[in-house]
Amino acid sequence: MFVFVLMIAGAIISIMFPYGTVIVIGIILGLVVDNYRNTLYIREDIRSIKEHLGLMNNKEAEEYEFDKQLNQVDQLSSDEIRVINKRIEAELENENRNKRN
Repeated sequence: MFVFVLMIAGAIISIMFPYGTVIVIGIILGLVVDNYRNTLYIREDIRSIKEHLGLMNNKEAEEYEFDKQLNQVDQLSSDEIRVINKRIEAELENENRNKRN
């Protein structure tokens, strides 16, 4: 029903305004993007509920933990990232030294 009302409103706007078709396409695109974002939020909420209740299989749990760590890395400041990078570089240098010996 909602889609039918939008189709009628879109047809009326397309007829009444010279750029009505562009406006209607923009509105439809906006609705699709909003629906997609809401679906992503709902999916993430379901994943965190499943993780909390222990209903995930091993593959899902690993993927969830990876995504969780990735989101934490995105929220780090530049100073924290520099410290982490220096630690990684030091570990790599130690590994290279151990391989040579």
